[in-house]
Amino acid sequence: MMKYSYSRINIIDDKFYVFRDDLYPFLGGGNKGRKMDAIAKDIFLKNTNALVTTGGIQSNHCRAVAIFAAQYKMKCTLVLHGSKTEFEKQSGNAKIMRLSGAEIVFVEEANQIGKAMDEAMRLYENNGFKPYYIWGGGHTLEGGLAYIDAVKELKEYCAENNWTPDFIFHASGTGSTQSGILAGLDKYGFKNTKLIGISVGRKSEPAAKIVDEFYKELCSHYNIDCSNRESIVLDDYLMGGYGQYNSELKELSLNSIKEYGFTLDTCYTGKAFYGMLDYIKKNKLEEKNILFWHTGGIFNFLAE
Repeated sequence: MMKYSYSRINIIDDKFYVFRDDLYPFLGGGNKGRKMDAIAKDIFLKNTNALVTTGGIQSNHCRAVAIFAAQYKMKCTLVLHGSKTEFEKQSGNAKIMRLSGAEIVFVEEANQIGKAMDEAMRLYENNGFKPYYIWGGGHTLEGGLAYIDAVKELKEYCAENNWTPDFIFHASGTGSTQSGILAGLDKYGFKNTKLIGISVGRKSEPAAKIVDEFYKELCSHYNIDCSNRESIVLDDYLMGGYGQYNSELKELSLNSIKEYGFTLDTCYTGKAFYGMLDYIKKNKLEEKNILFWHTGGIFNFLAE
């Protein structure tokens, strides 16, 4: 039975808490909404009026960028990799992107993304605009800072409630959320808290390398005393790759709202939650304080 706290942190039981970034109040919520709010400061500082970014056809990041651009009357180009036919008929993030007024460019292969984004930037410049290039997933220094600052929210909650997580689990994609949390744990004194990313698409070795490099870059850029924490990204729960799932995960997702009071999608948060439960069981962590960082995904859930 869930116990509720009056903040964005929900208490499942005395040992198991959930950081509800799916309730982040802007740009459709989730970690991509939080990152985009941080990136927006640089956008305004540089007085840009057009945005170019990339993602998949159900990208939470592209949804947040598209909403931001629409709200501030900016031009926006989204370079999407995936099926145009599927994009045009799907709901969730795809529907929001279609309604946002953003220009949508499709590429068939990942290695075509950079060229398409460069072309979009060039077209805006040639037409008198000042475009802003946003790396996929909000993988920028500003996006990383958003999660350094988010750990401050966690620190304040822990101090008020005399509770500290031994382990934090979350869905790891591009790696910037994980890198930001790692740097934040250093900055705000979580010396004994271990962060574990559950990969949603990448193998462990390259994923952990990206996280580790960006974590150290964030510490250097924002003058944080880096403790060289281990960057852990588990690929045990890929289930065949990005967007893939098994029957157990599908059942977990479908029952999530009635079991936990929040939705878990099969692409991101459900995969991380599933992996976390299995990891806790296999490593006998039931008596440890566990925090699941819910990074969002309601629109992915609704599109499934």
